[in-house]
Amino acid sequence: MKMKFMGAVRTVTGSKTLCQFGRVKFLVDAGLFQGSKKNRLLNWELDFNPKTLDFVILTHAHIDHIGLLPKLYREGIRCPVYCTKGTLELSEILLKDSAHIQEEDAEFANKTGHSIHKPALPLYSVKDAENILTLFKILPRDEWIDLGKDLKVRFLRSGHIIGSSFIQLLCSENNTSQIVTFSGDLGNGRSLILKPPVEISETDYLILESTYGDRVQVRISPEETLGRYLRIILNRNGVVIIPAFSVGRTQEVLFLINELMVAKKIREVPVYLDSPMSSSANRIFLENKEDHVLKIENNKLISSISPSSYHEVESVEESKKISKENGPMIIVTSSGMISGGRVLHHLKLRLPHKENGVIFVGYQAEETKGRLLVDGIDKIRIHHQEVPVHADIFSVDGLTAHADYIDILAWLGHLKKAPKLIILNHGEDRALKHLKLLIEGEFNYRVGIAEPGLEFDTLSNIGD
Repeated sequence: MKMKFMGAVRTVTGSKTLCQFGRVKFLVDAGLFQGSKKNRLLNWELDFNPKTLDFVILTHAHIDHIGLLPKLYREGIRCPVYCTKGTLELSEILLKDSAHIQEEDAEFANKTGHSIHKPALPLYSVKDAENILTLFKILPRDEWIDLGKDLKVRFLRSGHIIGSSFIQLLCSENNTSQIVTFSGDLGNGRSLILKPPVEISETDYLILESTYGDRVQVRISPEETLGRYLRIILNRNGVVIIPAFSVGRTQEVLFLINELMVAKKIREVPVYLDSPMSSSANRIFLENKEDHVLKIENNKLISSISPSSYHEVESVEESKKISKENGPMIIVTSSGMISGGRVLHHLKLRLPHKENGVIFVGYQAEETKGRLLVDGIDKIRIHHQEVPVHADIFSVDGLTAHADYIDILAWLGHLKKAPKLIILNHGEDRALKHLKLLIEGEFNYRVGIAEPGLEFDTLSNIGD
């Protein structure tokens, strides 16, 4: 099988791998590049023809793995998009929301006149998102599905978010067969509410993520750290802004806030979820019982993921209203790396005031606004305005949905025989190099690093 790495290469966004087996051409994931303007501009230019694809296979529903799909529809894709039930349900809300943000940003640019494009156009529209969703086809987990042309696919739970899966491809040719596995994003097995990833016993080739390939996450519950930061801000009647990915992270954050309030470890204050997408994700999370560990009896949830003071903010008018209210309060809102949406408006109003605070609960990629704040920038540009940063900026470890290098090595340890090659992607330079050294040293496996535009055939030797 031939592969060309077209995204998430020496970076952690834009996941997409173009594959070809015989005459069958397909994508594994079709993610949006996020972060710097240089990265975002990559979304506008495609170096392949979507019309030639026979199908797309999705590992999970995060925008950096599915967010380019509406653009592909606009460019002519009409093939099936294979995924799990949970991935489809989440994609329905995430893709429409992403398209809505694209349209809002273009409208705002035209209103303010700050774009060099006249008029500024969205990357894709809500209609494009709705259209691509009609091509989605649900496949079950844990069984080989025949895709024709001597190619089969199997989805296995990866424990990252609802619906997330390892993709295994069984390629048969000339009386021989080989398994190629795409890890997608690998869960760490320490989630308070998600089931852990399954173990795999064999694969000939493994395309492995390395987001935390140079880091060890804390092995204590994040509840104590989150509680400490919340007390600091709430006790001075400040407003807490928690940027969180709508899928997975938001549910864990709300679960922890509820636990802290029930235990009287933080004040009971209003908790606003200012993201209609996150509200929908909450409901999808609870309905996909095969992926979470929350207790349900007689179709009723026993474990709560939201405190009694919880409010869902639906309209823009409601969002504007709470942005003008005084603390203490907690606002959980997307997006996790502050790439767009309502969080920008909240930060623009709250960052200049020292009684407030921002708590990051996940990875912040290079050159994102989230990384700039975590690194201590004293002014940040939001909506083409310089905003002073006087609010406290905190980070909570232990809530990431990704495996760290210890988790990755433990997961690899379940392989019963050495893969012919492991190719690392979805990581920044230091993480990639560090994880490569660790895997080679621990297992003596052959390990290569994906490069932009690299074309790889399973018959070649990229690992040397």
